[in-house]
Amino acid sequence: MTEGKWASRFLAAAVVQGAIGFVLASVLLYLAVLGRPAASRIVAGGGAGTWFVVGVIGYGLVGILAVAVSSLFYHHVESTLGFPYKGWRNYTAWAHLILGGGVGSAAALLTAYGGYVAGAAMQPASVGGGGQDFAYVHEFILGPLVVPIAALIGLSLLGFFIGGVGYVTAWRAALKAARPTAKGPG
Repeated sequence: MTEGKWASRFLAAAVVQGAIGFVLASVLLYLAVLGRPAASRIVAGGGAGTWFVVGVIGYGLVGILAVAVSSLFYHHVESTLGFPYKGWRNYTAWAHLILGGGVGSAAALLTAYGGYVAGAAMQPASVGGGGQDFAYVHEFILGPLVVPIAALIGLSLLGFFIGGVGYVTAWRAALKAARPTAKGPG
């Protein structure tokens, strides 16, 4: 059984994304304990801080977990079924990896960043926050991020769709190639 190039690429990307997630979690732990305002206050404050939570969870699900699981799909087609990606399917796999995994991660991290900055702006000045109100935060911090985040999510979905088309067609072709030809009587 051979190791698939795309399975290896997706696995390597998941490891890199996991390392980024580790650094992010370390920074958040530092901010939760010593930050002003503490990250824990931003999460507990709700509202704009919800963007922060959604972004961090989204990064874990898309940037780390989805990319790692995708490596299993590619491994199945390339190694288990013995159908290496060739031609146009390589482009679909690149779209899946870069747009789906990379751009999807960027969307999640931008969401988390916006939520952190907005949540910090809404905290009282006495705990290191900006003392801003709901209207200010949504107009000047979160509002400008809505379109870029939506565009990144759209590109990410396009990448997952293109990658899915490549994967499904490769999977079906591999199954068809592996199926013995049945010859009936005479």
